[in-house]
Amino acid sequence: MVIVRNDSGWVAQIQAADRLSAAQYSAMAEWIAPEPHSTILDIGCGPGGFLPYLADVAPTAHIVAADHDDESLDAARSLVTTLALGDRVLIEHGNVLDPDSQSGPFDLVVTRQMVRHLPDQIDAIRRLAARLAPGGRLIVGEGGLAPHYLPFELGRGTPGLMYRLVTAQAIRYAGMRAELDHPVASRFGWNVVLEKAGLVVEETTSFVWDIPAPVADDARAHIRSTLLRLLTGPTRRYLVDEDVDTLEWLLNRSNPDGIDFRRDVFILGASTLHRCALP
Repeated sequence: MVIVRNDSGWVAQIQAADRLSAAQYSAMAEWIAPEPHSTILDIGCGPGGFLPYLADVAPTAHIVAADHDDESLDAARSLVTTLALGDRVLIEHGNVLDPDSQSGPFDLVVTRQMVRHLPDQIDAIRRLAARLAPGGRLIVGEGGLAPHYLPFELGRGTPGLMYRLVTAQAIRYAGMRAELDHPVASRFGWNVVLEKAGLVVEETTSFVWDIPAPVADDARAHIRSTLLRLLTGPTRRYLVDEDVDTLEWLLNRSNPDGIDFRRDVFILGASTLHRCALP
């Protein structure tokens, strides 16, 4: 799912996804495997949902988590306080484009689903790599597969609605990038983008987000919230009338074949991590 950060309610949406991602996040943190006593920067940390997993696999590390969004930072601070991680995790305001922000050096820099939002992605990756200590590693979480939630046939509308929703989100994201100040098209996949930024990609692995049908109430609520955002938010303009009608039908709480009662909705997606080093 492409969540554009200036969409209303995006922090709550990400927090809900974080709560459903324990297995995926645990596997990602174990793969990252920070060295003991390392210094770690999680930049673009959002509301901090990945921090507990990073702290769990790196109990002797010092973690700095940074984001430019105040609402996200408040949520991250609250989470860190609740989990009593304040002695190991520092939450700071930060901007990857500011060379004086979290300048480091750090043994490990982690960024997930953040670089895609910046005007010049190659330049942003170079700025991240500049924060590395000698021998350090940069983990870039970009790419993967957008989550799917719906079966191919729903009993209303043209089959394949989920694929069209994913396409509409991609068009919305492309429009968001076009509206940035001086956007630079990368023209390549993420492994090549990383190489063009001067990095050596040591390993790339994808991690599945898999909550099969039938889902529990928390996953069902997240699916409902996601579809409602697509129906009522900026993505709606990229949907044909028939698909809007089908979404409204699905979200009708009195519909026995709607989201609230279906036993065939699910969550299935994937996130990709790239482990990189300087030459």
